[in-house]
Amino acid sequence: MTSTMQRLASRRFDVLLTLAGILGIVLFLALYNEAFPDAAIDLTLSRDQIAQQANNYLKSQGYDVAAYESVVDFNQNWWSSVYLQRTLGVAETNRLVKAERLPIWTWKARWFKPQQQEEFSLELMPDGEVIGFSHTISETAPGAALEQNAARAIAEKYLTADRQLNLNDLELTSASSQEQPGGRIDHRFEWKRRDFALGDGDLRRAISVQGDRVGNYTTWLRVPEAFERDFSAQRNVAGYINNTAFFTGFTLFGAIGLAALGLGALRGVIEWRTALIPALLVGGISLLSGLNTLPLYKTGYSTTNNYVLFWLGNIVGILFNALYNFVFVAILWLGGTALAKQRWPRQDKILPRGDRWLSLYGWRGLMLGGVGFGYVTLFYLIAVKFFNGWTPLDAPGGYAVATPFPFLGPLASGIIPATTEELLFRLIGITAVLLAFKKRWLALLIPGMLWAFAHTGYVTEPIILRGIELTIEAVLISGLFFLRFGLFTTIMAHFAYNAGLGALPLLRSSDPYFVLSGLIVIAAMLLPIIPGAIKWLRLRGRPIIPVAAPQIDLATLDDVDRLTALAIKDTAWATWLNDPSVVVVCARSTPAIVGATAARIAADGVTEILTTYVDPQWRRRYLGSELIDHLTNILRERGAKFVEITVAWHDERGTGFFASQDWKQRVRVYSRSLLPPEARPTGRRARIRAWFKRLQNGPIN
Repeated sequence: MTSTMQRLASRRFDVLLTLAGILGIVLFLALYNEAFPDAAIDLTLSRDQIAQQANNYLKSQGYDVAAYESVVDFNQNWWSSVYLQRTLGVAETNRLVKAERLPIWTWKARWFKPQQQEEFSLELMPDGEVIGFSHTISETAPGAALEQNAARAIAEKYLTADRQLNLNDLELTSASSQEQPGGRIDHRFEWKRRDFALGDGDLRRAISVQGDRVGNYTTWLRVPEAFERDFSAQRNVAGYINNTAFFTGFTLFGAIGLAALGLGALRGVIEWRTALIPALLVGGISLLSGLNTLPLYKTGYSTTNNYVLFWLGNIVGILFNALYNFVFVAILWLGGTALAKQRWPRQDKILPRGDRWLSLYGWRGLMLGGVGFGYVTLFYLIAVKFFNGWTPLDAPGGYAVATPFPFLGPLASGIIPATTEELLFRLIGITAVLLAFKKRWLALLIPGMLWAFAHTGYVTEPIILRGIELTIEAVLISGLFFLRFGLFTTIMAHFAYNAGLGALPLLRSSDPYFVLSGLIVIAAMLLPIIPGAIKWLRLRGRPIIPVAAPQIDLATLDDVDRLTALAIKDTAWATWLNDPSVVVVCARSTPAIVGATAARIAADGVTEILTTYVDPQWRRRYLGSELIDHLTNILRERGAKFVEITVAWHDERGTGFFASQDWKQRVRVYSRSLLPPEARPTGRRARIRAWFKRLQNGPIN
């Protein structure tokens, strides 16, 4: 196929992929209420507004909590949510949650003092309605010793006057009393709503009267014990499958990646700087997300613990987690790259080479994410309708609304698993199986199934439904796209899917700050394609001048001026071209020369590479590799038996380039400067500047 036909085929494919991605997003949005339970979440108030309403409520009850530590969190009443969705289905659950104002997704506020037993908590609906109140006091705290009837009157007054409920709608189910060590008598009353029943479940309210004051009020959907028992048994099996698949994939492919990194380091093919940016990105997002959720850790603080040690432990945990993600991504990135070079020596399977890789492959990743949205939506709608399947999919990062910066939750739940899982199961997994068995279908299936069934911890029925869904996706979508377009495309697709699920509840909110946070997540998805879009807008309307691939051949004396224009240090082109023992090969891109390499053949047949250089604008296209290949072919024809090159120890780019060409290190030369430190020509600062310069220029090949 000619290059023109290849470009046309690629363009048609991109158009079809774009149409499929847009269609997938449209299907997802159109069927969202039927496929996803969090469609019932209506975030009408922000975290700060909820905190203010909670404070106002406590003041109305006569409590002053100004001196208390406080925290506001957003939660799902998990058992109630699962029972509703399993009994009614997602669409009916969404309708009933809104119609009956069921306490499924709620705000929870807490006030406490370290090392003090007394504390307060409130549970509120997304619109601010109080559905739960708790005042924790000591068993020895003083209080009245009322009869049960008198305490019940206090409880009923709270229901009617404070909560505006009609007692005729409630049926008393239990009443109990307990005398506390301090002489106070506490009473507990429980009611169920008369006109609401869901199988063996019902809607309950309970009030505890501490002495002569209401100390606890709770509203919840009661889940039958038999359902919890049977469901827990299923989850134990699912957890075993999940842990086995994850441990197998993590251990096997992680060990392979680490071994590839070690062998690559010994050979000198590892370009360490290439992993710096992705590792910093993932580690940085992990750190920012951890710090963003740090205020919420107060929800789990036990007032019997040391408060300073509590914070130190959590901060250390966040720092360690960020460091772990940084190191893990760096190891997988470098090890996976070294492993992939064994299978695709002239391809970069993470970042495809070329001027437009970031924008073009980023766009393909976004559209592939759109295809993923449509696929998941259709998969579960078909599974539910025709195969009695079920899943209460939750939005990753969707509950970060209680944090100061809600957009960090979806970003973290998007970029961290997208990077680590794609590196582990796609780059390393597929490559390792392909090298071992030479069968593409096995290379797609084995790591794909391990990755898929490592998600069995998600609640589905049957328990393997999530594994089936993701196996199909891993083999027919992500796996094939990785083989064709590289890992960056699948990372972008994975990120877009996860982050998009987390951003949607924010975008559907009535609060402007939540909507802004959701838009920030969408902007982060579009960020990789912005440079290409700007370039396209600038060039639109201008004639496109095709740039031909450089022609590689022997240099002549007529090329001296153009070779000199490359400004390569320690070169003598005129002398070399007049020396019959020297071979000079150059890459011509009319009218300039954009790369060159030269070698001298000694009398014993040993050849020394004198220089190798590629113009920075032409790097990342394997032009350096083609120059060396052309040079070695000529050297072989002229009787050379062996070729060698001397590379400085700190020249990481040069070392990596020649090692990747399968050159072997034979001799190490050690030297020691006899000059005083201040007189040495190369110090630490110079080495650092040189390192950043190499980072900017990129690899030679």
